[in-house]
Amino acid sequence: MNKFFWKRLFDESNLLIIIPAIFVVASLVGFLIFGLSDPITSGVADSESLVAMQQSSENEFLVEFSNGDYTKENPYFVLDPYDMAPLSGLLMFDTPDTAEFKILIRGKTEEGNIEYVTSPGVSHIIPVYGLYPKTRNRIEIYELFDLDGYILVHTVYVDTTPLPESIIVPEHVETTHDYFGDDLMITMSTSSNLAVGYDYLGDVRWYLSKEMSWTPKLLDNGNFLFGYRNLVDPYYSTELIEIDFLGKVHTQYNIPGGYHHDYFEMPNGNLLVGTNDFDGTLEDIIIELDRSTGEIIRTLDVTDYINRLDGQSEMWTLSDWFHLNSIFYDVNTDSIILSGKNQDIVISVGYSSNELNWVIGDPNNWDPDFVSEYFFTPEGDDFEWQYAQSSVSVLENGDIFLFDNGINKNKLREFDIDVTDTYSRGVIYSIDTELMTIEQVYEYGKILGVTFYSPDKSNVHYYDIDNYLIHSGGQVAINGDIVPFPTYDILEDDILSYSSTTIEVEEGIVVYDMEIKDNIYQTNRISLYDKAVNFTTSQGSVLGTQNVTKEYTTEIFTKINIFENIPVDYDVIFEKEFDRLVVKGTFNEGESVYIILVNNNETKQYLIPTVENSFLDMCLDVCHDGTLDITFFINEEDVSGKYEILLIIDDKEYYTYKTVIFE
Repeated sequence: MNKFFWKRLFDESNLLIIIPAIFVVASLVGFLIFGLSDPITSGVADSESLVAMQQSSENEFLVEFSNGDYTKENPYFVLDPYDMAPLSGLLMFDTPDTAEFKILIRGKTEEGNIEYVTSPGVSHIIPVYGLYPKTRNRIEIYELFDLDGYILVHTVYVDTTPLPESIIVPEHVETTHDYFGDDLMITMSTSSNLAVGYDYLGDVRWYLSKEMSWTPKLLDNGNFLFGYRNLVDPYYSTELIEIDFLGKVHTQYNIPGGYHHDYFEMPNGNLLVGTNDFDGTLEDIIIELDRSTGEIIRTLDVTDYINRLDGQSEMWTLSDWFHLNSIFYDVNTDSIILSGKNQDIVISVGYSSNELNWVIGDPNNWDPDFVSEYFFTPEGDDFEWQYAQSSVSVLENGDIFLFDNGINKNKLREFDIDVTDTYSRGVIYSIDTELMTIEQVYEYGKILGVTFYSPDKSNVHYYDIDNYLIHSGGQVAINGDIVPFPTYDILEDDILSYSSTTIEVEEGIVVYDMEIKDNIYQTNRISLYDKAVNFTTSQGSVLGTQNVTKEYTTEIFTKINIFENIPVDYDVIFEKEFDRLVVKGTFNEGESVYIILVNNNETKQYLIPTVENSFLDMCLDVCHDGTLDITFFINEEDVSGKYEILLIIDDKEYYTYKTVIFE
């Protein structure tokens, strides 16, 4: 074969034949590889809801108990019965006659003992709280006899596992058992997202092993209400879950716009919840949930009362203009009290009247006519306004108690104070709504200076006159320098340090002081057995609806793609939770990515945004190489049936060999 053959082969007329032929051959090869090989299509595994999983676990241990012969001398004990609270358990036994028992969980010291007296009965299913991690715990069972009092009848020994590495123990806890008693300080970490309870010595005596979020305050029935499962970055939760100290989930409330920061339990049991409508703004919507149905029966939009362009703080943005971070209902005035961090204001809106009542805050940067109608005039030489406040409540006498985070200590940038001179504090204001005057009647924290400064997070709690909890939860330093704002940039070699300080003050004296090298959203002091009763079985429920995931209705044009396997660099993973499809992957910022669901009846298209702040059902982390780790959700709401999953990336269509079933 000589050079003239190659010259003739590659002349213009032959190339017009050869190039299409090569394409046809390549297509046939691709078909032989991907078509005739009959690749296996697998279904995306479905997972159950927490309620369903826990119901199965509960049925199992109750069957075991009913099938056995368990007595006070030979009880049945289940550690962490709901796979959620590793330092809690259930002690179960029967007695032939009605009997009453005292359960004693032995502490490391006598003062560390925790006791619980049961209700009289013949079938005893007793909650046990307050075990130690990585310890052989001793649980003593005492029976009540009329003449002799409580007599020890049996001792149970329980071995527990070590704490997760993500739980950070306190640097110190300074208090006394005489003051703090058997209570626990419950914390919610923003790094581990685990709720943890510390006793008066700083020992962990309770925690939840699954990630939750937001405030650790209790409902009237003694249960928690936490955010659970991510919906949208940076921190919006898909649902609220009501959960007890055993880790049993009683109710999951779907929140269509996601839950953030705070809720409030109304006198009738309904819930006021901070959420979003994602209609161009964030964190300015409050909904009222019917507690028994999960139905949204009321929506309050802060933009109906406040001009979002007014009162701008340094943290203000056009979308996150208000930054709702606290909700309170004042039964004495029938009004909803809201904290808007990014405008440095606390507002009161009539629950029944739907009218704005008043505004607490520095009047600078506000419309003068609005100020004259709704703002208070300060009185007293020691008065200071609050800035970027958190955790607002109304006391019985009508005073306003809040945590003054204290960003800049001013609304006018030319008068901002240096971060080294700033401070956070708990503060109580007395307001006169007739004369529209305000007076500062208490503060604590200023004396501690910058060491107590937190630009965000934090809370206060009123126990009694001159007895308060004041928690500074968001202390951050970069290379030893205090960070003045909740958001900050870090370089690769920067050293970050976190801290939080919780104090309790009684008659001006610090009687409790806990420091943890972690950012703690809020803290709450609780008694483990304050509202405990003998355990009763109950079926958990999932209430409310999700948002319908928005479909992409524009036609998508794709290129011919012979090699149809998704490139491994995208690291695409599909997971099916009980109520949504989860798509995870690593994509280039700005890349066009679509997920396509196809069956014999229909095709559904969804755009996966690859830009930040898209206000869609997704979460993302920005990577150092310019890529984005994205998690995208397709809710089951209005989707039903079995679908094949395709992915389009930069106009190339990929068959995933995955199917998914929406119930």
